[in-house]
Amino acid sequence: MEMDVPYRFPLEDARWRKHLSEEGFVVLAGALSPEEVETGKDLLWTDLEAAYGVARDSLESWKKWPLSCTGLNTMITQDAGAWYVRARPGVKAAFEQIWESPDLIVSMDALLIWRPWWLEAGWRPCTEGLHLDQNPFSKPDLETVQGMVPLLTVNATTGGLEVVPRSHTPEAKADLCREYPHLKYTGDWCPLDRSYEDAVLLHAEPGDLVLWDSRTIHGGRVGDGQVESLPRSLDLARLSVTVAMVPRARATPEVLQARREGFLKGRNFNHSPHEAGTSSGTVASRSKKRHSMTELNESQLALL
Repeated sequence: MEMDVPYRFPLEDARWRKHLSEEGFVVLAGALSPEEVETGKDLLWTDLEAAYGVARDSLESWKKWPLSCTGLNTMITQDAGAWYVRARPGVKAAFEQIWESPDLIVSMDALLIWRPWWLEAGWRPCTEGLHLDQNPFSKPDLETVQGMVPLLTVNATTGGLEVVPRSHTPEAKADLCREYPHLKYTGDWCPLDRSYEDAVLLHAEPGDLVLWDSRTIHGGRVGDGQVESLPRSLDLARLSVTVAMVPRARATPEVLQARREGFLKGRNFNHSPHEAGTSSGTVASRSKKRHSMTELNESQLALL
């Protein structure tokens, strides 16, 4: 049954860009085909099994899996699965429309992985709460459009990304700056110590592309975990690949070199490809020993 929510559009429907501009977020239906979703999941599991020694079909092995409470995962950022998802043609086509340019570079940011806590109470995830990844004082204008591709269904049971509609507008930002004047002296990571009644959990199908203006207040929301019936096969509660693209022209030669070196070293960057991890907005990790070396194809290399 097709998901019916007012913020979800096919890529071919021109209304999605208006919704993103006016509301600060949108969900694009089917950026990945069902076959691409299955390929992506298989590759990601292969990467996870190599990195952690877990097995996709062994619940016992998941109990020894050292995942963080938030589920933010930087271990396999530069591996085959993440690169496969972020370089899908349907994903790039959306960002080409946003920036009106075909020559783009892609973020190399963390994944989000939650285990099914309805099977093991200790696996219940936590989130960083509602926040901004772009400082409203030092960066008041559009910098990036953040995104993620969920490879599993996102609904009230699982939880996922929630956003505050229209919180990217100049009026909303003026109110925010009055409420949080101390943010003027911080970086791009701006946690907000309160909830918003109008926050919306963005429901999505596997392979959808969730997009939001970086000025939009957003964060993770843990679902209610009320599973009506257990699935026949073991699966995660959440598996999403974050992705953002900007025109290559916005990056300096030094940044492009840092990105190439970071890829070779297995480094995790953030949501701003043209800043090469220098923004303080998201998770960044130091270089780590790689368990494998990803060979990028032509379309993937074009995004590096």
